[in-house]
Amino acid sequence: MTARTWRSLLRAATTLVTLDLFAQAMFAGRFMAGSYDALDAHRVNAMLAAAGMLLAAVCFAAARRYAGVPAWWVVVAALLAVAAGAQIALGFRMALAAHIPLGVALVAGQLALTVQVWRAAANPIAMVAR
Repeated sequence: MTARTWRSLLRAATTLVTLDLFAQAMFAGRFMAGSYDALDAHRVNAMLAAAGMLLAAVCFAAARRYAGVPAWWVVVAALLAVAAGAQIALGFRMALAAHIPLGVALVAGQLALTVQVWRAAANPIAMVAR
């Protein structure tokens, strides 16, 4: 794969996961507003979001190996995937005092990573194929 293909893959992966996390926050908000059916959507989407974050972390690791993306991107993507697993566990335990702030941190971290990928991808020097 070329550096351009890796750029496109990372852009797509981070953007889709970020959009999914925004939907996750919407489901949580609907539940807190009294729509109890939204809790099922929140639960199912949590699994999809975690799977997406894990897949994105794998993409980042491969892009590091084959396209030389910054190592810290891989670390952040992996930490986000691990945090998503902790987030699910906290949600099932109904530990909302930790679940809600961690959810906010996940969205913020994912958004920051997405912004970095889009900014660096616009700079051809930032991602050079080996």
